[in-house]
Amino acid sequence: MNEWNLNKIVDLMHECGEIAMHFYENPPLEEKNDNSIVTAADKAVEQRLVREFDRPEEGAYMIGEETIDTHGEDYIRRALQGNCWVVDPIDGTAPYAQQIPVWGVSIGFMRGGRIVEGGVYFPPTRELMITDGPDAWLYRDGEKIPFPFKAAALNASASIAISQRVTRHGDIELTNHLMVLDCVVGIFLRILRGRMLGYICNAKLWDLAGCLPLAERAGFVCKNYDGTYLTCDAKASFQLTEPGENRWQLLKTTVIAAGDQTADYIINGSTPAEGK
Repeated sequence: MNEWNLNKIVDLMHECGEIAMHFYENPPLEEKNDNSIVTAADKAVEQRLVREFDRPEEGAYMIGEETIDTHGEDYIRRALQGNCWVVDPIDGTAPYAQQIPVWGVSIGFMRGGRIVEGGVYFPPTRELMITDGPDAWLYRDGEKIPFPFKAAALNASASIAISQRVTRHGDIELTNHLMVLDCVVGIFLRILRGRMLGYICNAKLWDLAGCLPLAERAGFVCKNYDGTYLTCDAKASFQLTEPGENRWQLLKTTVIAAGDQTADYIINGSTPAEGK
């Protein structure tokens, strides 16, 4: 597949959700070199997506968390120049492995290095949020409705999500409730529906590719601490070209919120621990 097709992507996400739920009761897992974990479900879902998306002969490429290291630099270069699927088979592997229902299957579609479409499916709640051109949709219990974007009211008690890096090395002076959910897509769902105030984010390309187009459609902001913005232009926002442990990482810590006022409130009350 080398183009975004709403119905096919929705069906594929549901299929991937079924694969993940098959392992959910007791998923075999192993530890990776960076001390994160990967489960049999991560591998099985990604292999299903590889069969669908990794088709260089058709002009389609795939950047996936569990398989990108098997490709050479020429493949990556062509992926960033052409049509490329960016997938996280299970975003929130740690919650998944502990049967905490905050995890999802994420798929983003890049064209020429820009993320133009995205979607995420949450199998435990059967909620699916997805873009299609200028539109954004929520599928739930067999119903398809326009995505009910909602901005959280700015106040000092609303919840703010923070990344692992900020937890370990940053500083938060705000009185708001702080949460470390270890699931980027789950946090996005809550921000986009007005249930959380914002998110201090140090994520990788595949963590965000399914969500950024949704934030763009909603008019939400991803504001960096230097006043610039994270956009769907992946080449400008992520470390994509230099091999190493920071490859695919955001170049700058960003705050995701409904608007500048809320983003500035979070930025002014926190330190992101850049470079840690």
